[in-house]
Amino acid sequence: MYLASLPDIGREFSAPVWATQLTLTGYLLLLGAGQLVAGPITDAVGRRRPLLIGLGLFVAGSVLAAVAPSMSWLIIARLLQATGGALGAVVANATVRDRASGHAATQLFAVLMTVTALAPIVAPAVGGWLDAVLGWRSVFWTLAILGVLTMLYAAAFLKESHPAERRTPVALGSTARGYRTLLTSRTFVLPWAAVVSMFMLLFAYIGGASYIYQDDYGVSSEAFGMLFSCTGIALMAGAFGANRLAKRLEQNTLAVTGVVLSGVGSALAVLVTVVGAPIGVLVATVAVIMLGLGVAEPALMSNSLSSVEENTGQAAALLGAGQFVLGAAASAMAGLVVASGPVAWTGLLLAIVLLALKLSLASARTGQ
Repeated sequence: MYLASLPDIGREFSAPVWATQLTLTGYLLLLGAGQLVAGPITDAVGRRRPLLIGLGLFVAGSVLAAVAPSMSWLIIARLLQATGGALGAVVANATVRDRASGHAATQLFAVLMTVTALAPIVAPAVGGWLDAVLGWRSVFWTLAILGVLTMLYAAAFLKESHPAERRTPVALGSTARGYRTLLTSRTFVLPWAAVVSMFMLLFAYIGGASYIYQDDYGVSSEAFGMLFSCTGIALMAGAFGANRLAKRLEQNTLAVTGVVLSGVGSALAVLVTVVGAPIGVLVATVAVIMLGLGVAEPALMSNSLSSVEENTGQAAALLGAGQFVLGAAASAMAGLVVASGPVAWTGLLLAIVLLALKLSLASARTGQ
């Protein structure tokens, strides 16, 4: 929601691009690393309470961001939001695994991604409008309100999915052994690494899009929101397609198909930036990338988490930590390469997809 406001925030605080980008990369880093702590906690105490606490922290961070007097305070506020978000992200993935595995989990992850994809459809457009009419601080007030509504809804309707008899106490030694076991299992690690690579692709796009679209192509903040929404629709369409195809196609086939589709879109994106095609053509190629991501992610996530029978919170934590920590790294890389222009940025997207394709093929061979 606040992506369109990044240039305005930098101008208000007279901050360089790297400092403004830190409000995004710092959030993503803590959102990811925090899940390594949040995962064992949810395995020990259940999913419901940590989610409610996390939502409360997110609301507090949103309010602090809305009144931040300096870039330093804004970064602190974003880190507080991330702390709450880490709890919520673990609960979201672990709850799916609590209830399903295999094709059923793929379908649930596809539904989850379809709903999540509404955010890049609606949020940038709303954020761009809020920024233009009321200023960037109104975006964070809106996030605070959404956080409160979500917390109230969860408190009223969310049921616990991790019963007491399946919980494991938090202990440093057993936690470390659990993570080591997961990271030495090829059936978990290969689809996990492929998922992480695709999330790097997503955040390399997110981290560079506002600068490329607005600074290089001269798009306004309102128009940026609408263009970003188009790619969000493609992501949602891909996830919807994955849900429909989950029972018809083998999961590895579905995953590789999605990654290949993203690879085609990335190669086309490089081509259109090299020849200097209009912004609409570039957005169309990015939509192909997001369509493929929406197809691949549910199957890869299901393959990774379905390989785990115990300590599913830890598995979900590793999944989320990898996604957001390395996603933050990709976002930071995008923040650096955008200074070299659209060709360098789309080249970064293509390089990440090629890595994801290699990992997806290796995961498919392991699963056979």
